[in-house]
This record gives sequence, C-alpha cells and structure tokens, in this order.
Amino acid sequence: MDALPISVLLLARDEAARLADLLPRLAFAREIVVVVDTATRDATREVAAGHGARVLERALDGFGPQRAFGLAHAREAWVLWLDADERLDARAVASVRGAVENGAAAGYRIERVTWFLGKRIRHCGWRGEKVLRLFRREAASFDDAPVHEQVRIRGAVADLGGVIEHRSYERWEDCRDKLMRYAAAGAASMRRAGRGATALDVLVRPPLRFLRMYVLQAGFLDGAHGLLVCALAAAQVLLKYAELWAAPRAGSVTEDRRAGNAP
Repeated sequence: MDALPISVLLLARDEAARLADLLPRLAFAREIVVVVDTATRDATREVAAGHGARVLERALDGFGPQRAFGLAHAREAWVLWLDADERLDARAVASVRGAVENGAAAGYRIERVTWFLGKRIRHCGWRGEKVLRLFRREAASFDDAPVHEQVRIRGAVADLGGVIEHRSYERWEDCRDKLMRYAAAGAASMRRAGRGATALDVLVRPPLRFLRMYVLQAGFLDGAHGLLVCALAAAQVLLKYAELWAAPRAGSVTEDRRAGNAP
C-alpha cells in the first residue's frame, strides 16, 4: 500500500533500543519526525536517521513546548503523535488509514492500554483511557505544559478502533525515574502559575490520591501491581507538594544566612 500523508511525531531521549523496534512499524507514514533531547547519551540520533526519520535536536524544557517544536516542522497534512514506548495494534493502523483516507473529523482518539512491570493494568483509572493522537496538522496546536501536555483541536473529534499499547513501565528504574521527573516538573509548573502548597496539602493529598485510585477506581482488582501503581501515584503527589511547600522555606533560610540572622 502507498504511504499515507502522515507525519509521525516522536520525542526521544536515550531511546535507541525502543526506536529500533518502533520505526520499522511506521512504514505506513510518509514522514517520521524525531525530536531528540540534546541531553541524549545513547545512539538515538543515529538509529532514528538510519531508519529514515528526520532528526531534529532541541533541549527539553517541557513536553508541551517540545511537541510544539516538532509540530512546527511536520510537513504532511496529518500528524500522528506517539511516544517511543507506544505501539499501534493492527486494528488501530487500519483505523488510522481509514480516517486519513475518508474521515471527516479534525482529530481522532484511540484507546490506550498500559502495562506495568509486565502486567496489563485494567483499573486504577487507566481503564478505557482514550488519547487524542491523530489530527489534521493545520487544525492542531500543543499547550505549554511541562508534563501531561495536551493537543488542542479546532474542529470535530471522533474515536477510532484499535488500541495503543503503552509499555512505559517495563523496569523498576523506569518507574522510579519517571516518578521523580514528573513530580519535579509538576511542582515547577504550579510554581510558575503562582501556586504554592500548605502542610495540609502535603498531609492530605497523597492519601486521597491513593484512595481514589485503589478504592474508587478499583486498583485493588489489579492485585499487587495495582497496589504499587497507586502507591507510586501517591508518592508522586507527595513529592510534588512537598517541594512546593519546602522550596520557599529553604529560600528564606538561605536569605537569613546571607543576612547573618541564622547560623
């Protein structure tokens, strides 16, 4: 079949192994744009270029700005946004082809299913998650969120069949590093918006997040994996609000020391 007028948009940092598996699966698209974080230490650039992708480099200052940069360099009429740890199943590929060839909407959502340490998570608020990933280039823009960025669509949005298989949490190190990175980015985003935190936020918000995911969203049905997912989510909330609460106080101590008012 002929390649579709799609630019696949990928962000990558130290993703050589995943890209080597993913890029051959994207032969249905005319263009692949890989925006590589300048802090990358592995062969991400070389692997992407070796599979025919157009490689751009930019220092990561937030996922929203990074995706907006990639979108500005896309050339095709349609854009498919993926991460290096995501794969379209066969039905999703067929649905994407049908939408590009015959669809009337400006954007399309696809169901995403997520694995955690080798097990598919069916609850914890992850069940039935639909993400907007295919859209007309001229109808789209990204927000500037540092994490959990969103694409804005001018026009109708519809759903496609098939799923995106998401395998972001294959190793414990991936889970730990993402928790720390997202907590820090979330705190920085709130700080830029002029928001702070109280001791009550630090005390109350983490257990509330755990209870919502584990009890109300039935995370307990995912067994030990579900328990760990919910605990990590609560830990991320704790770190985010603790940083917001502690940073101004640390700054005050530093100023006092400079002024000679503290030991």
